Amino acid sequence: MAKREQNKSKVVPLPSDNEAERRRIRRSNDRDQADERHGERSPHNVGYDQAADGTPVPDVDRIVDE
Repeated sequence: MAKREQNKSKVVPLPSDNEAERRRIRRSNDRDQADERHGERSPHNVGYDQAADGTPVPDVDRIVDE
């Protein structure tokens, strides 16, 4: 039965697995990088740096055990 179900499977390309989608993504990345080189923040990238870096750890001078 598993073999019969396996034969019914249909292989479909990933949504971004075509040349037009690759070009669109590349243009978007190129625009974002150009903005960063000019010191501008791309609205598309807002929050990505923080998500990649994680939550900043506060500077702690010392810990006191009370």
